[in-house]
Amino acid sequence: MVRALSLALLAAVVAASPAMLPVMAETMSFENATSILAESCGKDIDANCLGVSLDAPRLKECLYRNQDSVSPQCRANYISAFDAIQKRIAARSAVGKLCARERQKICADTQGKPGETISCLLKAPTKSLGWGCNQALGQAGYR
Repeated sequence: MVRALSLALLAAVVAASPAMLPVMAETMSFENATSILAESCGKDIDANCLGVSLDAPRLKECLYRNQDSVSPQCRANYISAFDAIQKRIAARSAVGKLCARERQKICADTQGKPGETISCLLKAPTKSLGWGCNQALGQAGYR
């Protein structure tokens, strides 16, 4: 009964705070997402998207625009690979917000230096960071 109530409470908190969703979602490294794209869509990208900038939005749009001529394997995988990239970007954006308290408390001397702040947070003992901050660092791929 208590466990069911706890799960219901957790579900309500997650539903009420959409800002937490990107951090709680599973993310994939940029390298893994790029590997999926290279393996599944490399030939299709060469054939259909030559000259297109290799940034994610333009490449995704090119593959979508040419989906009638891309391989079934590429069609099956490219959307999930681009979604994984977007989730990782969202998770990295959420770190600043979800680690704000820890940044002020533990890493005050690194204000205005994002790279140093992340390094400082990663050097801090895990138990000195809040749950949300720890989750954000993990989902962002920093751990």
